[in-house]
Amino acid sequence: MALGLATSGCNKKEEAKPAPTTTDPAAKTDPATDPGKTDPSEPTPARPDPLLVRGEYLSNLMGCQQCHTPFGPQGPDTSKAWTGGLTIPEKFGTWVSPNITQDKKTGIGEWTDEQIIKSIREGIRPDGSRLYPVMPYAFYHQLSNDDAKALVAYLRTIEPIENKIERVELELPPIKLPSAAGKPAPEKGIARGAYLAALMHCAACHSPPGKNGAPDMMRAFAGGFPFELPMLGEGVLYASNLTPHETGIKDYTDEHLRDAIRSMKKRDGKMIEGPMALYISCLLYTSDAADDDYTG
Repeated sequence: MALGLATSGCNKKEEAKPAPTTTDPAAKTDPATDPGKTDPSEPTPARPDPLLVRGEYLSNLMGCQQCHTPFGPQGPDTSKAWTGGLTIPEKFGTWVSPNITQDKKTGIGEWTDEQIIKSIREGIRPDGSRLYPVMPYAFYHQLSNDDAKALVAYLRTIEPIENKIERVELELPPIKLPSAAGKPAPEKGIARGAYLAALMHCAACHSPPGKNGAPDMMRAFAGGFPFELPMLGEGVLYASNLTPHETGIKDYTDEHLRDAIRSMKKRDGKMIEGPMALYISCLLYTSDAADDDYTG
C-alpha cells in the first residue's frame, strides 16, 4: 500500500524567527567579532502576513491540496499539486477533482473571491451549476466569513498551471444546506473543536453509509464507511468508530487522539492506514498556534 506518501505534498511552514532586538544605530556591532549580534543596518525581515498564514493553515486542515492533486505510482504527484485530476472510483461513479490553481483557462483564476467562497461553502459554481457533494461543502458550509477570506487569499497565491479537467456525471443526490452561512467561528471550547472538526469533515468519512451511499449523519462518527481505493492496494478499508463507545475511542486520552491526528499512530503504536494516512499528512504541518493566534 502507498501509505503516508503524501507527506511531501503539503505546505510546510518555516518556524517563525524572533524579531531582532533594538539597538543603538550609533553603536554598530561587528558580526565578525560578535556573531551573536545583529547588524542594525540590515533590514528587519518582514513578518508573514497573518491572513496568508491563517489561509494556509485552513487549506491544510481542510485537505484542499490532497483532493486536488493527481495520484501517481509513488503516491500524490506533487509536481502537479492543485491542478486536479485525482481520480477515485466509487459505486456511484468515478469522480475526478478539478484544477483549483489560478490558471484563468482551466482553473479558478477568473473567479471572484465571492464566487470561490460560494463554491466552497455552497457547492455552486459561477455559472450556477452544482458541485457534487464529493466536495464536502455540507461541512465547509460552516466556514466563517473571516476564515473564508483567509482561505481565498491563500488560494490566490497558488501558481497558475493549465490543466483542463473534464466534468463527470455522477449519481449523487443533492444536499440541502442550512439557510445561513458565514457565521462567526466559535472562539474556544467544545464549540471551537466542533467547528474545526467540521472543516476537517471528519464525519464525512467516519459515518456509516446511508441511502444512495451518502454518509448517514444520524449516526455521525460511528464509522463503517467502506473504501475501495485501487491506488492504496487491494481489499476494502472501513472507517473507524470515533465515538466514545468501547468499540471506538473510549480508551483514548487527549494525548492519544492528538498523536493519532498528528503522527498517524494508533493508541497501540500501529500506523493508521488507508486514505486517512494521506489526509493526516497535511495536518502534520498545522499547529495550535496557527489557530489560537489568529485574530482576523
